[in-house]
Amino acid sequence: MVSRMKLTILSVAVFGFVLAFSTNSFAQKIGVVDGTKVLSGFSEFTAAQAKIQGIYKLWQDTALTMQKNLKEKFDNYSKIKETMSKEALAKADEELQKLNTEITKYNDAKTNQQTGEIVKLQNDLITPVREKATAAVGTVAKKRKLDLIFEKSQTSYYAEGTIVDITDDVIAALKK
Repeated sequence: MVSRMKLTILSVAVFGFVLAFSTNSFAQKIGVVDGTKVLSGFSEFTAAQAKIQGIYKLWQDTALTMQKNLKEKFDNYSKIKETMSKEALAKADEELQKLNTEITKYNDAKTNQQTGEIVKLQNDLITPVREKATAAVGTVAKKRKLDLIFEKSQTSYYAEGTIVDITDDVIAALKK
């Protein structure tokens, strides 16, 4: 019984000794980066955003033109519908409904956030920029020998001196 107790005490002592001296070897160096600040200062990102906004404005202008056309046709229809035959009324109603459906389909094809052209456009223009920014973060992390990098806006609290802010280093790396 005594030898079993000694073995248990010895095991606990060894475990404590190993734990006390090995915590430093498990410590990780952590960094944070402000992605918004990095991207807002990156000329390729601002150029891609400007291009997306320009194309989106063209789509909006086209949709507005289509809506104005529909409104004009509806106003004309409203003025003369009293004098139209049943066949002409049905045809005019069908044409107005068709124009309305076309506007809806156009808007959906262009600006739907799941399937519209806007998603493909954003992926085509923004993805390469994000890949460059991610590569720059990786380069800085390796250079600074950091094990983990968090997005600064996703980090609710950290003690000063325990986490390294690498935002300015990433911005500098992207400007090279």
